Formats: sequence, C-alpha cells, structure tokens
Amino acid sequence: MSAPLEIPTPPEGAECGSGSSTLRFEDIAQDGRLRLEGVWPPIGPILWNRMAFAKTLARLGQHGVRAVLTRVVMEGGDEPISVRNRCEHEVRYRLAHTVDESGAPNRLIFDTWLDSFAPRGHENNPGAPADGPRVRVARAYGQHVFTRPAAPAGKHRVTAFEDPELPAVPPERTEWLSPAELLALPADAEALEPKLRPDTTTVVFGLAHTDGNQHVNFLAYPRLAEEAALRRLRELGLDTRLLARRTDVGYRKPSFAGDAMRFVLRAYRRAGRVGIVGAFVPDGRELSVERPHAVVRLELSE
Repeated sequence: MSAPLEIPTPPEGAECGSGSSTLRFEDIAQDGRLRLEGVWPPIGPILWNRMAFAKTLARLGQHGVRAVLTRVVMEGGDEPISVRNRCEHEVRYRLAHTVDESGAPNRLIFDTWLDSFAPRGHENNPGAPADGPRVRVARAYGQHVFTRPAAPAGKHRVTAFEDPELPAVPPERTEWLSPAELLALPADAEALEPKLRPDTTTVVFGLAHTDGNQHVNFLAYPRLAEEAALRRLRELGLDTRLLARRTDVGYRKPSFAGDAMRFVLRAYRRAGRVGIVGAFVPDGRELSVERPHAVVRLELSE
C-alpha cells in the first residue's frame, strides 16, 4: 500500500509567473467540470514565454542539458465553469537535488506547480457565460530531472550544473518520486479485484499521440488510462458515468509512433471515489510490469 495522491506544497518564496488562457469546448465535460487533459497545457506558455527562468533553461539546452518530465500529478476541480470565460493561472518552480545512500547529490530536480482559477459557471451548461465567484479550476505538479539525452550511455545523469548563473548543486533537498510506487494501492483503499490484470484492448500509438519531442506526449497516458478504467469498471458491474478527477503519472521510458502497448491495471475504491493503478507495458505474451514505460494512478468520481 502507498500514500494517496498528493500535490507537494511549493516552497515559500518560489518564483511565480501568471497568465490567462481560453478554454477549448472539448476541455470541459458535459456537467461543466474541467477534464484532466485540459489541466496542464497553460503551464507551457507561462513558463517558457513569460518567466525569466526560461532563458536559463534554454541556455542549459544549448549545452545538451534538459529538464525531462518524470512525474505529473493533476487534479481537476468539482465546480462547473464556462468555455466562454478565461482561466487565470499561477505557475511556480524550484530547483532542488536528491541524494544517494551516502548523502551525495545524485539528481538535479526542476519542480513546477500550476494553480488555475475561473468564475463559477452553471452546472450542465458549460456553454453559458459564467457569472459566479472565482473558484479553483485545477492544480498540477510536475517533477523534472535534468539529464543529457544525447550523451553516450552512462553519461546522461547531471549531478552538478556548469552554468555561471546557477549554483553547482541547488541547496534545497527533495525526494525522488519513483514511478514504481504508483502500482501499489493507496493505503486507505479497498481493492475491487485481487491483482493487476491486462486491459482487453491493445494500445497502438500513432503520430496523433506524439509531439515535437519525437515520442508519445505525456498527456496521452492518463487519457488512455481513463478509457481503460471505464472498461474495467463496466466489467466489474460498476457505474461508468464518471470523470477522472485526479491522476499521478510516472514516466520511465518513452513510447513512439508504431509501438503497441498493453495497460495492466487494478481497480479500487477510496474516499467515495473509484480508481485504478496500472502500467503501460509492451504488448506480447509476457506482460511484465517490472520495467513499464509509464505508470498511472487515477481516480474518478460522479
């Protein structure tokens, strides 16, 4: 058993950027709640276009060092909103490090947080203009690890910056969030089935699932996991008129267009919600979760 989904609290004094965005019609479910796949997109324009640290990240990238996303937690609010109103966003970040068993720095971490707000809309009518009070629309957290993707084998890890504007090792210490821990049920969960089982459907990735990083976009995994969760809940005789409200995704290895994957999952119930834990693994005779490409914990509610 493991801890429930949590978004770490950003440290005091973390640099904050802000901005607003419009919503797509498909970002909002029929009852007016924001779908999880609409949570993360606003962070990019604010972080990369408006915050000064974007220049530092670009400079590191010119020297082959990139912040690679390894963990994402997203939470959608339960209040209805409108596609006709703009959302307001706050983005925060910090640099930190993790240590090995001897206490020596072994990873450099780039953490990001997103908080989104909008006027409260009208339930089951997301097309009507909102005139209610400001409510929280969503929260999100991302953990990135600095690495050298193009370096030879064994030379990828970055344990110290070589940049005049950054400390060699950021002073704040944090914990590494291992994707493997997501396969355990939350500590207060009731299992709805005895073990992990493969989904009935093979996932075949095409170009529609990819982005400019030349591999499957990270948001494809929670969307596909939600679809698999609904299939599993139907199989178990449970209501499927549900919407994913929280997800925690760990990324271990990229997938590419043309890959065939299978999602191996297990359903549970916790605090009035149903959820699943599962792993995307290469499709084949042996569906081992020992070395998954991505691991997902996801919770849904009415």
